[in-house]
Amino acid sequence: MGKFRVIGAGIAFLILAGISCWATEKSLHMLLPVGWPEILVWGITIAFFVVASIGTKLIADSLMSSGFVENRKGKLWGGIFLVVFFWLIMSMPTNTHTFFYNDKIGSVISKDIETTNKYLQQVLDLGTSSTMALDEEGKQIKDAVEEQRTHIVRQFNGDEAPFKRGNGKQIAAHLEKINKILNSSIQQDPRYNSTDPSILNAYQVEINKALSHALRTHTISEQSVKAAKRQRNRLFALNDSIQDHIASASLTEEEIRQCEKELKDGYNIIASNRTFVQFDNAGDEELYTKENAETRTKRMASVIDVFFVDFLKGRYPGSFWYYVVLSILVDIAAFIFFDIAFMKKNE
Repeated sequence: MGKFRVIGAGIAFLILAGISCWATEKSLHMLLPVGWPEILVWGITIAFFVVASIGTKLIADSLMSSGFVENRKGKLWGGIFLVVFFWLIMSMPTNTHTFFYNDKIGSVISKDIETTNKYLQQVLDLGTSSTMALDEEGKQIKDAVEEQRTHIVRQFNGDEAPFKRGNGKQIAAHLEKINKILNSSIQQDPRYNSTDPSILNAYQVEINKALSHALRTHTISEQSVKAAKRQRNRLFALNDSIQDHIASASLTEEEIRQCEKELKDGYNIIASNRTFVQFDNAGDEELYTKENAETRTKRMASVIDVFFVDFLKGRYPGSFWYYVVLSILVDIAAFIFFDIAFMKKNE
């Protein structure tokens, strides 16, 4: 019976250890820089799990043995050290991350695409609207110019002091103010005091031309509109394929990486036009506008961000604990079978 017990425990250990090592390897492979050989990551993963298992064996030997145990305290503390560093800090978080990632990545991608497309649509709508969208500085420039334009029209029509119609001296002063605001060079028509309406029309044309030129850097560019439309269409097309694969549970890492790239391009367009986007909340604004923004989809691939930042800061609902408990149970069961398989005969 003892032999069958050892063989059975060994098989159970290998199965559970295989599950744990698979989960750890997947999480580490997503975290490590591109180019790391997968076989090397597997080697690290297996080595760490074996060391953690040895740590639990040392703890069990020092606490459960009724006979003499050489250096009992040393084995106990050594085992605790190994378990803390190789399991509690390495294996358990990465396993939790993989279980959570596999279950949630589809919904995260879907939400990421939906939100990104919504903000890209805002850029597209504002950029093609008949009313020019302006940032705060652009609005100030336009308001200041329109104020001076109003004075010019009123001066020319005799509706403002000195209440004399025509191309008078005060118009030159208002044109000079416009030139300072727009860094332009609109000149007063030499036909002083003339009431010819073509003079006023010419001023309007020149002011419009100078204002349009000055506001080019304060509105959504044609290039941004084209980029937003192109990226929105790409994400729409990609989302159709992604939804089919999510429904059939056949979503691949290659497709996820493609989503990350397309989403990142969308984030960059939104960040470049942040002044014109009305974000739903402060979290979205921070996410899309910070330097070197990381997409929600990309962030999901990092065990550091998911477990050690978001989870420990309470950003996930209580259901996240299910994945933590699942990871702990798989590993503890593996450790128990390891201890049984390598238990001394006299124990």
